[in-house]
Amino acid sequence: MKNRITLWILFVVLLPGLLQAQIEPVFKTRPAHEFRMLIVPFDTRIYLNDATPEMATRYNMTHDELMMFFRMEWNRHLHMAFLDSCYTVDLLTDNTREARDDLDGLYTIIRYEMKTKMQNKPEQPEEQSWFRKMFPKKKKQVSDDIYVGGERSDGEIISRRQTHENRYFHIAFTDTTFLQQLAQRRNIDFFLFINQFEIKGNYSDPYASGRSDFSRSFKVHFSIYDNLGELVHGSYAEVDVPFHLYDKDVLVGEYFPPAIRQIIYNFHFSY
Repeated sequence: MKNRITLWILFVVLLPGLLQAQIEPVFKTRPAHEFRMLIVPFDTRIYLNDATPEMATRYNMTHDELMMFFRMEWNRHLHMAFLDSCYTVDLLTDNTREARDDLDGLYTIIRYEMKTKMQNKPEQPEEQSWFRKMFPKKKKQVSDDIYVGGERSDGEIISRRQTHENRYFHIAFTDTTFLQQLAQRRNIDFFLFINQFEIKGNYSDPYASGRSDFSRSFKVHFSIYDNLGELVHGSYAEVDVPFHLYDKDVLVGEYFPPAIRQIIYNFHFSY
């Protein structure tokens, strides 16, 4: 009898706590998935900023100091953007010899070429109507070949100039096994390569720079590879910035985030 009374008292005392533990949500400080991504910053040789003279003068910085500022800030913002999605590996701020060797090794085996960019996924995909889901539009086949010289059509010679529009700065590897070996050694699932960082005005119109609405293009070329060394996605993120914007902190704070969002939505982290 005493044992039954003791068990009943314990049940009454512990019941509220058990119920509360079931009702209260469990908040996790790390993502449920444990994907690991290595971010490779842009090579300092592949950097273009035609606003450098004005920016460097404003802050009393050299070309290399300004470049390293953007390199570090872009790298830092990328890591912050992926904080809730995966675990990121940073070779740029890792001062160990192994990290320096890995970064130098990656730069050594990379070669650059222009390729047709892949379509970035939108931040908020538009909901298609029932009719459009049943009868989707046929995509037009657009040739991205670069023509040199001309071609004949109905007896008329038509010339077509070279263009880099809709093409991105792609990276390929002289040693195709290096990525697999690095992924295995560092337990990496994805690689995010920043191929080129550029801030450039469009000077095709000689009078455009005098207009108040003239802008520069802030463009970051990137490639995503998996741990087998296969290309997952390759494209560029692009944001227009005011032509006379020489404030480096405003550029970082206001224009880095929308460019990074164009990159991050091309990842699909799942179990």
